[in-house]
Amino acid sequence: MDMVENILTNNPCFRSGKKIRVKGLMLHSVGCPQPSAEVFVRRWNRQDASRACVHAFIDGNSGKVYQTLPWNHRGWHGGGSSNNTHIGVEMCEPACIKYIGGASFTCSDRESALAVVRRTYDAAVELFAFLCREFSLDPLADGVIVSHKEGHARGIASGHGDPDHLWKGLQSGHTMDGFRRDVSAALARDAQAAPAAPMPSPAAPASSSSASMPSPSVPMPSPSVPMPSPSVPIPSPSASIPSPSTPMSSPAAPSPGQTPGPASAQSTIPPCAPAGKMHISHRGTELIARYEGCRLEAYLCPAGKWTIGYGHTRDVKPGDRLGSQEAALELLKKDLEKYENYVNEFAAQGILSFPLNQNQFDALTSFCYNCGKGNLQKLVSGRDAATVGQKMLLYNKSGGKVLAGLVRRRKEESALFLS
Repeated sequence: MDMVENILTNNPCFRSGKKIRVKGLMLHSVGCPQPSAEVFVRRWNRQDASRACVHAFIDGNSGKVYQTLPWNHRGWHGGGSSNNTHIGVEMCEPACIKYIGGASFTCSDRESALAVVRRTYDAAVELFAFLCREFSLDPLADGVIVSHKEGHARGIASGHGDPDHLWKGLQSGHTMDGFRRDVSAALARDAQAAPAAPMPSPAAPASSSSASMPSPSVPMPSPSVPMPSPSVPIPSPSASIPSPSTPMSSPAAPSPGQTPGPASAQSTIPPCAPAGKMHISHRGTELIARYEGCRLEAYLCPAGKWTIGYGHTRDVKPGDRLGSQEAALELLKKDLEKYENYVNEFAAQGILSFPLNQNQFDALTSFCYNCGKGNLQKLVSGRDAATVGQKMLLYNKSGGKVLAGLVRRRKEESALFLS
């Protein structure tokens, strides 16, 4: 999670200095077409910004979390007694929507809007898992994680429809029930990803189942403007890093501060395929699982494909659900066979000009699963091992923008490849 502390020290809410005992978390969306968290941070960090104050904003362009109040500070976000018990977090909304009355809106670019929703959703899952851990909260317990809309239904918040109205209006597949389950899964996943805690054993039994920042002049109604609750029932959740089917942009230039990997003399070695097909190790599978994230309910990704588990897309239908994380892991292992074959194929054809050790095979399989066969071929063609390890770092963009999650993933893959 990419989080910066930007406390609104000039806001009257912060200056009031009131504290709460955190009993829950409330999810909001800003209620206006403004994806930039920094716009809100600048506007709300003033002495005359007296209408509202939340604990954090999630940027729609990057997914970065801006913490704006200490977590145990009493915020002005719910418009009711929830201010005394709940941390409030606002997700920024796409610039391509236009409100036409209450919670109703039109959208000029659904794909771009879904990309923003996906980024904010995934960041919110990470943030809420972090906060549940910090305050010993059970994300599945009644009333612990609620939306502003749900808070109003419970009588603890004002009459808003967020963020349910946004998710439903864009047919994103998200619901608050799905969000709570994803937070719970992220909490469990974080525990498994701790240094000494591996993910489920490979022998576990399978369960079957199937841009630049907008100007502050962008119209910005206050998030506290009431929104009628949408009258139509709602659909279910979304994923994190681009799935194998999401197109990745080709690299441009190295990011500042990137350094070449260790020198290698392998470029003179003739093409060399292993004696038999190689397979990804448990370590490699764990790396992929950690970065892909696990969603047990089918969701519609920004590329318009129904997806489930760790980025699985084949034969997925709306309403599909996996019974456990182990079932999702088994699907991932089957999916990885295709990407293992791509790496083995390039080795056999001589496109890879150096023999692969296990760490290199794992790193290339992870890269291929995330970026696709075409980008793998571009990465390895005519290059020695050291150059491949270095150039791998450049594939850190989606939709032309550098994503922090991809930067971290490429660094880990490169370090594994060069180890």
